[in-house]
Amino acid sequence: MEKCDGVVVVSAVFNDHDKIRQPRHLGSKTLDHVCFFMFVDDATLNRLHYQNLISKKSNSYKIGAWRIVKVSVENLYQNAAMNGVIPKYLVHRLFPNTKYSIWVDAKLQLVVDPLFLIHSLVAKENVDISISKHPFFVHTMEEAMATARWKKWWDVNGLKIQMETYCENGLQPWNSNKLYPTDVPDSALILRKHGLATNLFSCLMFNELEAFNPRDQLAFAYVRDKMKPKPKLNMFEVEVFEQVAVEYRHNLKFGGAGVGGPKLKRAAATSDLFVNGTCGKCEGYLLSMWRESHD
Repeated sequence: MEKCDGVVVVSAVFNDHDKIRQPRHLGSKTLDHVCFFMFVDDATLNRLHYQNLISKKSNSYKIGAWRIVKVSVENLYQNAAMNGVIPKYLVHRLFPNTKYSIWVDAKLQLVVDPLFLIHSLVAKENVDISISKHPFFVHTMEEAMATARWKKWWDVNGLKIQMETYCENGLQPWNSNKLYPTDVPDSALILRKHGLATNLFSCLMFNELEAFNPRDQLAFAYVRDKMKPKPKLNMFEVEVFEQVAVEYRHNLKFGGAGVGGPKLKRAAATSDLFVNGTCGKCEGYLLSMWRESHD
């Protein structure tokens, strides 16, 4: 991985949660300049072997453009989502010599050449990080409420503690005076120019996710707004995201239930976090958010 000194595209599949999908529309020389690395665990590796996509007799694995890296079970978190956070936010430590990186959630298939993406969304925009806006939410609390309502994280009390911690330490709802068009990203696709600001942001994000939960959209605005100097961000439109990647469902587990859960709708993000009218330390945030929403 130290030999990858240009652009690296990184993804991960743990607990056989997704299929491995090949990037499309690569240029004739792209694979000479771009590394593709997919991190997997034993459960995923066994499934790939069962499907005759790899041979366990080999010392190295490759499927199409992707070089497969098995992560030792001794180094894993109990939660599969948290395992994905390591290559997602510590990519600069795994690939110390690379200049640019693209994180691609395993549910996505890239359909645009990564060199073109880096040029158009990072280099041309002169930014440190490029990431899509969330399709529905602009306030962190909206995402937190939806996370609790749709049970995207099992510990609702932990979510409340996280949000109250952020509110107590200065998190404010999005408003037009902020430097950025939204507080909530769609973090399934992250493009980065590696450097001091980007690496610091990634490390601070990892610390928050390890402290609370792997729902990185909840920590995003808190970390971003606390940083000085702030990272230069390009938060591009959802329509751009839809043109550069195709999103698929996660693998179905026995019993027929979809792992991905229901689709979010803006109207569904009502609060299960603050019951019986107790808003706790986030009362000021909520009042400001609702006032902003009705202005």
